[in-house]
Amino acid sequence: MIVRIMTTWDKIYKNYLKGGKAWATLSEGMLPAFKRFLRQTEFDRKSVLDIGCGTGKYLRFLKLSGFKTDGIDSSGTAVKMTRKLLNDDSKIACVSMFNFKIPKKYDLIISVATIHHGTKKQVQNLVNRIHTALLADGKIFITLPSIENRIKWDTFKKQKVIAPGTFAPLSGPEKGLPHSFYTKGEARKLFAKYRNVKLFNIGHGRWAVTAKKSC
Repeated sequence: MIVRIMTTWDKIYKNYLKGGKAWATLSEGMLPAFKRFLRQTEFDRKSVLDIGCGTGKYLRFLKLSGFKTDGIDSSGTAVKMTRKLLNDDSKIACVSMFNFKIPKKYDLIISVATIHHGTKKQVQNLVNRIHTALLADGKIFITLPSIENRIKWDTFKKQKVIAPGTFAPLSGPEKGLPHSFYTKGEARKLFAKYRNVKLFNIGHGRWAVTAKKSC
């Protein structure tokens, strides 16, 4: 399935490739918390799906760590960047994460700075589908923004309400893009189907959530 419209983040990636600002995660390296998670966790089959793969840096790291890699992104530009970086038979698709039917099961599913770009109902449905798409004892590494960032992030000085707990900035590169923010309790409830749920503060008002598929 090809996304026919230019998404918000496709515009950001296109601008970046033309020499524009490295917005948000484009300016960051890989999260140290993710590298620690990978070092401390055992995987039976080493298969991974990255939801919101962006430039492909996480998938490349995982590939070098022995994983079979797949990914999705709403940006066709990002998908091309990831395919070029991996240069292998990984399945990298340009799709909406909220409409994507995960076609197989994975040992690990990750999503960094991505799944909150929707209403809380959309995010919950996706988190539930991720659970279904995990192999037995499969793991997740997913990041979420805390509720405090609704007023702390510069581009959210002016915002509009999209749905309960979901807001969109009225300026900046992500203008009009829904963002769902979570209290710690809401974040734990979001992953109620999972076991061994852990939340880590990774800075900039964000949490990393790790968990396992429930039996």
